[in-house]
Amino acid sequence: MGNDVLVTGANGFLGRHLVSALSGTGRRVHAHSIADGDVARCELRYEGVGHVFHLAARVFVPESWRDPLPFYETNVLGTVNVLEFCRRTKASITFLSSYVYGRPRRLPVGEDHPLEAFNPYAQTKLFGEQICRFYESSFGVAAAIVRPFNLYGEGQDPRFLIPLLVRQALDPALDAITVADLRPRRDHLYVGDFVKLLVRTIGRSGTYNAGSGVSHSIEELVAVINRAAGVAKPVRADGQERPTEILDVAADIGKARREFGWAPETGLAEGIGRVVEAMRERPAHG
Repeated sequence: MGNDVLVTGANGFLGRHLVSALSGTGRRVHAHSIADGDVARCELRYEGVGHVFHLAARVFVPESWRDPLPFYETNVLGTVNVLEFCRRTKASITFLSSYVYGRPRRLPVGEDHPLEAFNPYAQTKLFGEQICRFYESSFGVAAAIVRPFNLYGEGQDPRFLIPLLVRQALDPALDAITVADLRPRRDHLYVGDFVKLLVRTIGRSGTYNAGSGVSHSIEELVAVINRAAGVAKPVRADGQERPTEILDVAADIGKARREFGWAPETGLAEGIGRVVEAMRERPAHG
């Protein structure tokens, strides 16, 4: 086991931010992206790795309903492949999970909340968690499972909520911001704060929530975005409400605070302001 770290999904939204954060730790970083091979099928050949951040995954939930098979292939088989690498090299792993609490029975949601998959993506993550714990108990692979709530930041896929709203706010051809459903409230965490937590999980074991601890409505998000963009566009719903929609969720982040001394530092207005500026400069990329 070495001192290097391996990041799968290194060219994705989160991977780019994490690789940047790791560059200041003094560790050598091996960045694996899809260009280096499909994580579900390729043989990982990296030497000196002591810890793996397994970020490679398919993550867009609506797409998991339309075409679930690639999600199971990448998110489940890919996780097994990475864990096999960890088993062979005696490396530890940080595995990212999400959407595993279903409809919350209590708020904020702690790590001990019952788990339930409401979509194919979530089910692949539940499988991934179970496989990590099996490899930990059976093969000694130390596994930190981190469950981020709604991440946002510069460079995010434009199909996700905050870049979707920002793009509409910045579009002079639109006189309003349109969403599918005004009801849901979500806990939004800035990606720069999240990667600071990830770095602290190297070599650790356990399950940790990551969020701001507070939920915000669509109207609240739009108000912040309007101020950052210097516009005053109304928001309206187009009536595409989902029957399985989760209406409110917020993370209990007490465990990460206690064990790592971690807490989010970037307020919603500051984080969204950074996204707005990034999308002004590169509107096609967020």
